[in-house]
Amino acid sequence: MDPGNGNTLTEIKDQNGTKEKEPVKVYSELAETQAPELSEAEMQALALAYARYLAEKGLKPGDATFTEPEELLQDAEKPAEELAAEPDEAPEEELTEEPAEEIAVEPAEEQQPEPVEEPAEEKAPEAPAKKPARTRRRRSMKYELPPEKKKKIERRLENSGKRYNALAAPLDLHDRLQSTTDSVASGIGRDVYRALVNITSTYRNSRRIIGTALLAVGILASLILVVFDRFTVYEYEYNGKTLGYVKEQEDVIDVLDIAGTVLTRNTAGNSEIVFTPGQNVTFRQIDGRGKSVDDADTVVNKLVYMTDIETEAYGIFDDKKLVAIVKSSEDADGLLNSARIALSQPDKGMEVVSSDFINPLNVKPLNVLLTSVQSYQRALELMVGGGETNVYHIVEEGETLSSIARDFAVEKENIFDESNTTTATEIERGDKVCIHEIISPLSVKMVEKGKMREILEFETIKKETDEYYKGDVVTKQEGVNGIQIFEGTITKVGGEVTDRQTDSIEKVRKKKNKILLIGTAERPKTAPTGTFAIPLDYYTITSNFGYRWGRLHAGVDLGDPTGTPIYASDGGTVIRSGWYGGYGQCIDIDHGNGRMTRYGHCSALLVSAGEQVYQGQYIGRVGNTGNSFGSHLHFEIHLNGRAVDPRPILGI
Repeated sequence: MDPGNGNTLTEIKDQNGTKEKEPVKVYSELAETQAPELSEAEMQALALAYARYLAEKGLKPGDATFTEPEELLQDAEKPAEELAAEPDEAPEEELTEEPAEEIAVEPAEEQQPEPVEEPAEEKAPEAPAKKPARTRRRRSMKYELPPEKKKKIERRLENSGKRYNALAAPLDLHDRLQSTTDSVASGIGRDVYRALVNITSTYRNSRRIIGTALLAVGILASLILVVFDRFTVYEYEYNGKTLGYVKEQEDVIDVLDIAGTVLTRNTAGNSEIVFTPGQNVTFRQIDGRGKSVDDADTVVNKLVYMTDIETEAYGIFDDKKLVAIVKSSEDADGLLNSARIALSQPDKGMEVVSSDFINPLNVKPLNVLLTSVQSYQRALELMVGGGETNVYHIVEEGETLSSIARDFAVEKENIFDESNTTTATEIERGDKVCIHEIISPLSVKMVEKGKMREILEFETIKKETDEYYKGDVVTKQEGVNGIQIFEGTITKVGGEVTDRQTDSIEKVRKKKNKILLIGTAERPKTAPTGTFAIPLDYYTITSNFGYRWGRLHAGVDLGDPTGTPIYASDGGTVIRSGWYGGYGQCIDIDHGNGRMTRYGHCSALLVSAGEQVYQGQYIGRVGNTGNSFGSHLHFEIHLNGRAVDPRPILGI
């Protein structure tokens, strides 16, 4: 058999006697074998046997697996070629008078040499004519095999059929599985195809509606974005205080470094100003309708000219009490060293053995307004000498009065509102509060040793006596400080000597105390009081003390009608009462201790020289005598023989 086309090869001779094999058309019948019913285990065993068989033969599933006739007849006495040739010698006989079952077989196409293509007019192809199927009758060969060989061949054919039945079972299982798989796959394919067709049909019918809807949604979204972009701005704040509005956050962020640099320079570098987005500078998106949007220059100006600028500074604490606020921790360390040196100055001739602060000191950051940061010199003055100061702080998120009081080491009663007039009772984020600080100077314990010159200060001793009137104080003895040379060790705390270890003392000058006598006697009515009163009840100043027309006008002119009463400015003794040159009618009163008063241009004199008068006594009348150009009183005050301006003394 030729497995390629299923035809029997017949040997023929050509004219030269050479044998050639020519394919001959034959009819064949396929006997179908019923697959035996097997268990699952037997089926698995057959499948494995089938797989081993295919592996041995080098075949694949689906290839022909029938045993060739040559293998079945290999032990026959005659070769297969002879068996095939023998029927030609015997006369052919029909097996039966009835025609055999006809099977239509397509004739094999004869190989023809390819015709040479010639140009010809194109004609419509004609449908090929159907050829009738050819049939042949079976012919039997008259060759008879010997009985032994015939039995042997029958046994071989029987064994071959058994092997075929065993191998056909797994093949049949494979075919059934393949058929089921193909059926399921084709069903799924049909369902998918129908679904795609339905989807495509639905899309084609509704794509116009979908397109219109998408276009409308796009236009609406664009309008919303345009409106939102046009009417939305950003509100920018500094520590919770709104400064203005900008179109984009970058309009503020891009100029923060510039504003910080300018502010730092404007404050002489007392504190570095740092603006940080998201911390002290925050943004909030709001409706911008009716809002004026700032440009970059406006943003810088608003930041630079802010008055409520808060910065991080460093507080110096002495036993939990705030003593100074400076811009950096380095400044704080330097100030502590400077304050210790300033408070540990030894006396001349002595050397410092040891020096340290009495209380523990610490430095921690504080958020305060820029104006509350102290200069180096101011902070040193407070640390050395103490004093009062006000510190301003902007309330941050989560802060309370108690937490602020704890941070700044003050009582809650010392926290005031922004005006620094009312104690703060309720606060919220962004409020500005004033913290009133009472600063105590730092205290240093210092030990010094050496040889120094000491001043022994005199004391003032007061003694009462009736030799002087009440209110009179007379120095009986001036005080003189003593001097001594000290050698040894001195311990001081806060500047006060707390311990002295003396090695030697040399007296240079003895101390002399000051002695004061305090009068206790009753002062008489005419005695001077030491004060001066205005000599008129009513007056008008017509001329002041000073140079006039090239000469000194030694008093003040008080204008009043002629005859107005004149009173003694203080108690004393009348030393002149009469005409005195250009003064006309004039009165002079001695008040003791180099003090004297003069009353000129009087129209009448009511006291005499040597008479004792008291303060406010009626002594004369206003007039226009002497070198006078109108009715008035010329009044003078002399101290130790020299005229002075009466107005400051009288308070007019």
